[in-house]
This record gives sequence, C-alpha cells and structure tokens, in this order.
Amino acid sequence: MKITRFIILSLMILVAACNPGKKLVQEEAGSMPPIFPDYTDVTVPYNIAPLNFRINETCDKLFVTISAGSKKTEMAFRGARAIFPIKAWERIMKENRNDTIGITVSVLSGNHLKKYKPFSIFVSGIPVDGYMVYRKIMPGFQNWNQMGIYQRSLSSFSVETLIDSRVLPGTCMNCHSFASNDPSTMVFHLRESLPGTILLQNGKVRKLNTKTEKMFGAAAFPYWHPSKKYIAFSVNRVNQIFHAAGNFRAAAVDMRSDVFVYDIEKNIMLTSPALSAAGKFESFPCFSPDGLKLFYCSADSVQLPQKFSSIRYSLCSVSFDPATGKLGETADTVISCHAINKSISIPRISPDGRFLMFCMADYGCFPSYNPEADLYLLDFKTGKYEPLSGFNSDNVDSYHSWSSEGRWVVFTSRRGDGLYAKPYIGFIDENGKDCKPFLLPQKDPAFYDLYLFSYNVPELVKGPVHLDPYEVEKLVRKTPGVQVESGSSH
Repeated sequence: MKITRFIILSLMILVAACNPGKKLVQEEAGSMPPIFPDYTDVTVPYNIAPLNFRINETCDKLFVTISAGSKKTEMAFRGARAIFPIKAWERIMKENRNDTIGITVSVLSGNHLKKYKPFSIFVSGIPVDGYMVYRKIMPGFQNWNQMGIYQRSLSSFSVETLIDSRVLPGTCMNCHSFASNDPSTMVFHLRESLPGTILLQNGKVRKLNTKTEKMFGAAAFPYWHPSKKYIAFSVNRVNQIFHAAGNFRAAAVDMRSDVFVYDIEKNIMLTSPALSAAGKFESFPCFSPDGLKLFYCSADSVQLPQKFSSIRYSLCSVSFDPATGKLGETADTVISCHAINKSISIPRISPDGRFLMFCMADYGCFPSYNPEADLYLLDFKTGKYEPLSGFNSDNVDSYHSWSSEGRWVVFTSRRGDGLYAKPYIGFIDENGKDCKPFLLPQKDPAFYDLYLFSYNVPELVKGPVHLDPYEVEKLVRKTPGVQVESGSSH
C-alpha cells in the first residue's frame, strides 16, 4: 500500500514553500503507528461512529489512507489528530460491510515524512444497538454528589442527560436496567435524600417503594423478565473496606443479600427458600431468555468484614413459572466456587440463550475493585466455560451488556491507568469466539485524557430513551410512591 503520487507531489510543494531549498525526506517506519485509542486489527459494526485517533508523537500533519479493494480514500489533518468527517466515514463503513479495510498512517514533521505499516479493521455487517446508557461517576469511594445517567448515540457523538445530580442534588442514581434492550421499558434506583425505584413503561413513569416487611432493605441490581411482567432484584447491604497498605485501594463487601422477583401487575415481591436462605448470600439475578429460569450468584456466609477476602460466589439457578410467578425451592449449582476456588458475579445470557457471560475474580461479588477480574463465557451447548482472552486485560474487566442481536457486547475496563473505567465494545461470533474490542470512540481523541469520571454499568438499547428528568424530579419530590407488598411464590 503506497501513498499516491498526488500526495507526494503536494507534500513536496508544501515543503518547498515552507522550507525553501529543502527536499522531502521519506522514511518507512517498519512498525505500527503509535495511535490512541488502539484501533489496530479490531472488529467494528458498520454503524459505529468514526474511530477518531491521535498519534503519540509531534508532527505538523497527519495523513490517513483508507483502502478497500481498489478504492482509496485519502485524508490530511493538521497536527497529530485524525478526526474523520461523519458522512465520509458512514459511506466507507456501509460500502465495506463484511469486509476488511486497510489504514495507512503517515506523519509529516518539517521536511520529514514517515510512513507506518498499515493496519486492518474488519467492518461487520451486523449492527450494534444504536445507544448506550451508562452512569457517570467519579472514581473515588465516597464522593457521589456529581453523577448521572446518560445516553450516548453509538453512530454519532451526541450525549443526552437522562437524570443527574443537578436535577436531584444529594441523590445517588444507579442500577439502570432495560427489558430486552427496549428503551421504553426501564427501571433505576434513587438513594439517599430522595429514595425510590423509578419504573418507566411506554412513556409512563412511576415511583415504587420496594422495601416490604419481609425485606431488610430496598431492591437493587434489577433484571427484567422477557415478558416485561416481572423484574428480579437483589437486596444487598454493602460496606466498603479500605486497605492501609499494598496496591489494593478498597473492596466492596456484601454483608447480607437475598433475591426477590417483583410481579409488576400484582405489585408484590416474590421469593423462595433457595433465594433467601439463612446462612447464604444471593445476588445479581438474571432471567434466561425463555423466561423459565432465574440465574443468580450464591455464597456461603463467612465472618464479615474480617474474612471478606475468603467469600466466594457460585453460579446457581432456580426454575420460574411465568404464568404463576412460582419460583423453584431447590437451587441448581451451575458452576461451584468450591471447585474453582474463584468467585462469580454478574451473569448475563445472550439473547439466543446459547451463552452466559460472567465475571470471575478471586473473591467477592463486586469486581470493580478486583484488578484480577476477567470476563468468561459459558457455552450451554457444550457445558464448558472459557476466559474471553480477546476481551480481558491486566486490570478490571467487568459490567457487561449484550446487544439485542447477540453478537456485540459492551463492558467496562480499567486497563491503561487502573483507575478510570472506560467502555469497550467487542464482537463474539456464533461459536463464542471473541475479537479484539475497541474503546468507545469520541469526537476528540484527547477526550479520555481530560475526562475525570468513570463509565459505570453500560447498557445497550435499540433506540433513544425518552425520559424527562424534571418529570422524575416532580414525581420523587411530591409523591410518596407506590408501596410494594409481600407475596408468596407458592
């Protein structure tokens, strides 16, 4: 792949004009370009926003040649940043669906032109869901007064606020969840000064008070049943532990937890002995796509907080009857923590029901503090599970969400600096093989250098969420909310 004679001629004229008497000196670098984000050899959906990047060296101009078959698109940028026009990028992506494009990067410094080895990007013909909903939060441990829930268009760079601390100061917003990637069916929690669970269904917003007389706390960590008639929750009492020495800053410890299922039509909370057993911790529920099983994580209780690093969670399931709301009383252990001496959290099943993705760490069920935390994939067809080696890094990889077509996944990772969680999108084929993920593109490649917040709980949805933050504010300030009652799953 060569830079065209037209560009070379243009560069020679430019060099001659700026540096009379000097000739253009050309160099083959023999290496990949040092770009950020690292978009070399990634797989991307054709409807993704431009993969803008910067090159990590000083230069006067940056030249990018995008090659696909016999067709080439050549662009020149002032300075060290490549910011692609959206319309041109959309054309290139659509024209090359299910094909590979080659990208050659060259830099001009004075009269010195250096060309790097080309790299490839595979453009998948399978689109990713159009929006990502996430929480923005500072990476500290107690400072949560600047946060919010936002949605980002994945085909552009537009960001919209759904709710934030400017509208509800002194209130923590968390645990947003959608039914089968449907932006019209959402639930999230408010805590501290204005507590309540907010339920969005077909444009209507309700406030729920989810703590019943049989629950020791309010609901958390929701997951929708595919029928949209039920929501599974866990009830958790979480403490933080701070380390006085060593490389680990903190740990989140589940002091107590149970799992409940909310029947939306009957306004009752359901559970079973398997989900609220004495001497057990149950957390992170997840319905199967057919709605007939409820998966969750379960641990034997230990002395806390003294033995927090010894608590480990197994992956379990119980049966569920959507017609009656009855939950199974006997748990089935899918992966035992005692067999692997590791801890499992955040089970999420692909829409086709073939795969279950989960996070595995040395201990606990809140992996955002565990640098060894990695993502794994369980294949229900074979019964085997493997680490997602293409996705995982040397730091925390967790909090994953499937796209509605079941091929794309978004997850957060602290790779790079070990502090800020950033969203990565990766492809998984029909056999469970994962590809190198890519960092969510931004309009300015320097965005992540200046962004002092972490992305938390990214969820992929098929379209924009229509939620009026001021309607939510009015609701939580002026209405007591609907009190949820206890029910029986028998």
